[in-house]
Amino acid sequence: MSTQYKNNHIFSILIVGFILICGFYMRLKSINETNVKIDLMADAKAYFMYAFNMRYNSVYSYEIKSLENINNKVLPDALRPPGYPLFLYSLVSNPPNEKMIYNIQFAQVIISTLTILFSFLFFIEIIPLFWAAIGVFFVAINPHLIVMNSYILTETLFCFLIVIIGFLISIFFKKPNFFMSTLIGFVIGIASIVRNSLQYFPIIMLFLLLFQYGKRKGFLFSITLILGFSLVFLPWIIRNLTTLNIVTDKTLIINFLHHGSYPDFKYKNIPETFGFPYKYDPNSKEISQSIKSVLKEITSCFYNEPIKYIAWYIFKKPISFWSWNIVQGMGDIFVYPVLKSPYFESLFFKLTHKFMYGTHFFLVISCFIGCFIIWFLPLKINVPTNSIFILRFVSIFLLYFTLLHMIGAPFPRYSIPLRPYMYIMALFSLSIINIKSNDKTINSYTLLQ
Repeated sequence: MSTQYKNNHIFSILIVGFILICGFYMRLKSINETNVKIDLMADAKAYFMYAFNMRYNSVYSYEIKSLENINNKVLPDALRPPGYPLFLYSLVSNPPNEKMIYNIQFAQVIISTLTILFSFLFFIEIIPLFWAAIGVFFVAINPHLIVMNSYILTETLFCFLIVIIGFLISIFFKKPNFFMSTLIGFVIGIASIVRNSLQYFPIIMLFLLLFQYGKRKGFLFSITLILGFSLVFLPWIIRNLTTLNIVTDKTLIINFLHHGSYPDFKYKNIPETFGFPYKYDPNSKEISQSIKSVLKEITSCFYNEPIKYIAWYIFKKPISFWSWNIVQGMGDIFVYPVLKSPYFESLFFKLTHKFMYGTHFFLVISCFIGCFIIWFLPLKINVPTNSIFILRFVSIFLLYFTLLHMIGAPFPRYSIPLRPYMYIMALFSLSIINIKSNDKTINSYTLLQ
């Protein structure tokens, strides 16, 4: 190893170490100086109550009465998946207090900082070190990922888990083996009980593995992956069957389809209904009775106004899903209203916010260019084989969530955990641009390797 090569890598490691410290500092400062108006509201309240009832009543339930009197009877349900409440389990207290909220926030800061680290370990397996450092810098200073640590919501944990999945995939593609495919399935299972939207992804992985490794090996890798997934996800299904006599509560699926059926998030294009159109729809209760009733309503809307609904589902939904501003919330980067934030006061936080906001649209466009060109790379582009395999996984992962939210509710909040994947694909697009040095064309993949 040459001295210059060694020095470049030491310098790069120091840069990444600095980015990691910067990311931790911003996350810690954010939770210390952010004042959420109501910490336990809407989804946050639901997750807290599930964790609270598990800890103090040994029942998985959203029942709120137990908070008033611990002796109140608590009935089990299955409205929310148990992953995030299990994370909160050891952190909740009776009664809830400021110390409890801070402990949860601090735990999320640690997880979010680890997300930066594992993003880098994931990125360097795919793109050159220079581009990987830029990608991890984006993850470190992204305002959405920082602010989410102040909320009792799934985004921080889910983001960490899907980055771990990407990291494990990068190891697997270098040296495929059954242990790693099982482990990947296991972590996908954990992520799926944090956010149910990932539960169908093992089916997609089956096709990717068959495509990549052929019928025999691909099938065996798929079986072990699904086995790992089942070790986590099946106990949740068995619990629902034995306790409630159902596989899953369909309320969230119904709401997902229903809430995504209003063009531009408005009821009859009335501005005041933005973000919560279903609350203003007088037929909302009837529409949301079942999956069949929701699909019937959507079909009727397409029949009556085909151009409007085709435009919404095919074009506007993916744009909405990947947009910057939170729809159901305070707007900009905030989900629930905050009374105080370093993004209101600190010049450094304001500058990083302005930078990320200014580059967001460009990065999204670059990301989806990458999602498609990775399948049709020109032979003259010298991209390592391992990188192609991993980037095709990233492409499928991003397209999977985009298509899923084109079917249901495309709220931008749900795309926040996908930011590391978006950055890696956007930077891949930029890194394959040929640059000229000394009148000689050099592929950027050969640089800083």
